[in-house]
Amino acid sequence: MLLIFAYSDNARIWFIENSVNTQKLKLDIKGETIFEYGRQPELTLNNISIKNTVWPSPENLAQINKLSLQFSISRLFHGEIFINDLSISKPELFLLKNKKGDANWSFSDPKADAYALELPVIFENLHIVSGIFHYYDEIRDMNFEGDIDSLKGSGGWQLPITIESKGSYQHKTLNIQAAAGSYAELRSENNPYPVKLNMVFGQTEIAIRGTVTHPLQAPDPKLKLSFAGDDIAELFPLIGIPLPPSPAYKITGDLSRQDRTWRFDKFNGEIGHSDLQGTVLINPTLELLYFDMDLFAKTLDLADLSGFIGGEPNLTDQSVTEDNALIPERHFNFKQIRAANGKARLRATNILNKEIPLSNFDGQISLNNGVLTFEPVTFGIDDGRINLWMSAYGSQNPPDVDIQINVIDMPLSKLIGEVKDIQNTLGKINGKLKIKGSGNSLKEILSSANGEAYLVQYDGKISALIVELIGLDIFHALGYYISGDIQIPILCAIVDVDINNGIGKSKTLLLNTKDSVVHGNGYLSFKNETFEVAMTPYPRDFSPLTLRSTLNVSGTILKPKFSIDPLSTLMLLPPIDIGEVENIDCQKMIRRAKD
Repeated sequence: MLLIFAYSDNARIWFIENSVNTQKLKLDIKGETIFEYGRQPELTLNNISIKNTVWPSPENLAQINKLSLQFSISRLFHGEIFINDLSISKPELFLLKNKKGDANWSFSDPKADAYALELPVIFENLHIVSGIFHYYDEIRDMNFEGDIDSLKGSGGWQLPITIESKGSYQHKTLNIQAAAGSYAELRSENNPYPVKLNMVFGQTEIAIRGTVTHPLQAPDPKLKLSFAGDDIAELFPLIGIPLPPSPAYKITGDLSRQDRTWRFDKFNGEIGHSDLQGTVLINPTLELLYFDMDLFAKTLDLADLSGFIGGEPNLTDQSVTEDNALIPERHFNFKQIRAANGKARLRATNILNKEIPLSNFDGQISLNNGVLTFEPVTFGIDDGRINLWMSAYGSQNPPDVDIQINVIDMPLSKLIGEVKDIQNTLGKINGKLKIKGSGNSLKEILSSANGEAYLVQYDGKISALIVELIGLDIFHALGYYISGDIQIPILCAIVDVDINNGIGKSKTLLLNTKDSVVHGNGYLSFKNETFEVAMTPYPRDFSPLTLRSTLNVSGTILKPKFSIDPLSTLMLLPPIDIGEVENIDCQKMIRRAKD
């Protein structure tokens, strides 16, 4: 039998195929086989294909151009398969997981013990060159692919195992250097097994150090994990969790496993100008990977979160996009959002934000079968709060998105820029925005939005100088400028808007004070970020130099222009103001705006 195996190509093929093939697995050797006998015989197989017969497609699970195997005969008598050298040239893998979660590379009984290793196999040297792999996950509807330019491995019964690989994954560089204990240590039941790994994936660097107890039975890893890079979203192909784009980051913590759940905790890190602590749990064994994050930041730079709304976190100026627009046009990756289920919470006490002073951030999000939900995201402005709810239905293309923002007791003075007279404006704003839109970016969502919004203020105060200037009451404004500004009561201020197909049009635009009533109307288009507002004052008091012109503000959100309608001035002549205007029922108008 040995002579036939040694000298007959057909006999070798028949023997090898029948030794390997099972009810599911079919090995097909189409090329020549070569056997060189000696103390360490070498077997070479050419043009090999491996197929899972249960799967109609892909046709082959693997194709290998050439495989050379050198093994030790003497070690067989010790109950071991000792591979002195294994060289694989141009392998190509076609991996598929279907919607039931079945994998075409699984040939064993799913009820079998996953950790059992019945026959000891030891590789002394391993070489792989010019390898390619393809992986398609039907559950997540995602393709992954990569290549191995070269992989070298070495080890022994008493020698440490080392692996060095160079290649690519998802069109990005993937280089790996790994080291671990010897095969003797691997089989030791008393001592933890040492492991070490360094990986470079694109711009991401990952390092793992630590030990694994009982690695061949029920592994109990105790590892230190560090990772750093330019964008944390780049981790998705490696860990399967959809993460928003971020600025440069660096995180280090403890990695362990209990049953089927991996735990990353006791970590400290930095993302942009924000610090980060917390715990992350991941269960990759479910139909869709499940994650649970509980994160905390002592200091949170709001610009570091701009990736959540499609912004570019690495831009120096977060107020504009690359094309000098305010609303981000970057598309969200809803295919990634459909790839996992889970929940995350981020809390922060100190918020860094240039425009508006914020505090006590608390954001909770969840992913459930393609539905992304903010439930809610809240933050404080002095004693006021803003609450944001959002649901994005990622199973649709384009996804439908519901957004609601509640404004509660927001201090107006904190929203105004550094203009002294405007900062003297006092009072609190309440309001709500509720819209429905669809799209793959914030720009598309807002441009298709339908809904309504209102803002109301009452019992506040405003600079008398500002009120008189709005009304172009030169006489009174001059008096306040010379003698000093005062605060006059705001009886009510109301903005009530209908939003249709991305354009908001005012139903009510009103400022009612004890000195004047200002009526207005206007629109705002999310499609091109243009707006136009016209405000006409009606003073209650007598003034000899009141022009009562309509003040127009128009242009783009980032570049507004102010003008006075000269025709309205002429129509309202003479400039002598009789000081009589209509009585405003503020409570009635506020109720109407809220309904």
